[in-house]
Amino acid sequence: MHQKSIDWTPLAGCLLRVFFLCLFTHPLPARSEPQGTAITLEAALTRALAENNLVRAGAFALNKAGWNKKQAWSRLFPTLRLNTRFTRIDERTLAERDFTQFFPPELGGQVPKTVFRNAFYTSLDLSMPLFNGVLLNGLAIASANQSAAAAQHQSTRDRIAFTVVRTYLDNLKAQDLLSVQEEYLNLSRRNFEKAGRLHKAGRLSKTDVLRWKVDLQQQKSTVVAGRSALRSARTLLARLLNLPMHDPVAVDARIPQRLQVESDRLAALSDAELLNRIPPNDNALIQANPALRAGKAGHRISRLLYRNTRAAYLPDLSLTYSHAWRENNTLALDDYSPKILMLHFSMPLFTGFQNFTALKSAYYDYRQTEEQFADQIQNIRFVLTETANRLINLKTQRELADANVEFNTHSYRIVEQQREKGLVSNLDWIDAKLNLQNARLGAITARYDFMAATVEWHHLLGTLDTLLE
Repeated sequence: MHQKSIDWTPLAGCLLRVFFLCLFTHPLPARSEPQGTAITLEAALTRALAENNLVRAGAFALNKAGWNKKQAWSRLFPTLRLNTRFTRIDERTLAERDFTQFFPPELGGQVPKTVFRNAFYTSLDLSMPLFNGVLLNGLAIASANQSAAAAQHQSTRDRIAFTVVRTYLDNLKAQDLLSVQEEYLNLSRRNFEKAGRLHKAGRLSKTDVLRWKVDLQQQKSTVVAGRSALRSARTLLARLLNLPMHDPVAVDARIPQRLQVESDRLAALSDAELLNRIPPNDNALIQANPALRAGKAGHRISRLLYRNTRAAYLPDLSLTYSHAWRENNTLALDDYSPKILMLHFSMPLFTGFQNFTALKSAYYDYRQTEEQFADQIQNIRFVLTETANRLINLKTQRELADANVEFNTHSYRIVEQQREKGLVSNLDWIDAKLNLQNARLGAITARYDFMAATVEWHHLLGTLDTLLE
């Protein structure tokens, strides 16, 4: 009985096209790196703000500044001291110092004895500053130091939080890029193997096989670079979280909803609206930016230190009261006890220009700090402007990248269909595949770069807490 043969070639070509289209539209997850317990962005921030060494050091500095302020107050309080001493001298020294031996016997009992071989002395001394410019300015300086430590601590927390979020996004970006790169590596490997089989069957030239070999090596190099970038991002995140850097830190692929919404909101703003969000005057910018608030506190300290050098020209007034028991040969406080009240006034008239030179040195140190703070304000304003310009640029690049992916996906499908009909060369097919790959990588980069710029924008404006949950 005659059986009719069936040509499976068109069906196989159709299935192959469907396979390639599914492969491009559904990326395979990267499996090249070991995965640990995935950490969310919220958990990473919580751990960083509790375990990061710089944040903990800032907390200790804040506690130290608080106790320094208490110490500055304590210097204004009176002090009470108990002083006692015991003295033992030899017989020869006693004989030389005891002048009662030179008095006649009838006067020996009337002259009090003041030299003993074993002698004891006790006194209570009370002292209190009444006016001291250095101590008063020291209190203001200690208060300013406490405010500066608080501002610096907040600035450090904000900077660490910003770095953690940015590094977290870098991890997600590296993972997505590596996923696409490994997908195309697997595709290039299969295409190279297929090209080798077709070449052995005489259906493909040696040039086409070598072209697929070059494409395979390019994809391998891209994947190696992608894995290195992912390892670096994971190592930096582990460093920020104070975790062992030899263990990989896997991140949860979820991006906070607020961050996505805020990125879309900034993308919808016009260029003028975005630039107008920069605080117009310096005071508003200082209040908004944590680093500038810390810089302003440091500038205030330098001004107080300069003012403190002027206190060297002011008089010093203090009160001293002493209640003592005269030295005798017993521990009992039974001898004559003098009571002394002394008011001490001191005022410098000439100190060899020491006060003048110290004043000038503090003045120029204050002016130096003033100029540095002014430069810091302008630098933050410049960085804010550059961030706004980058957001404007990335907004357009993100739109272009999405359009580029759409165009190259459509072009690849057309080239794939034409290749099955023999209308395009193998070289054109490879170029179409690379164009689609680069378009997808560019779209991932543009999306994460825009979110990173959004985070930096809120960090500079001091609103990072409102952006994150």
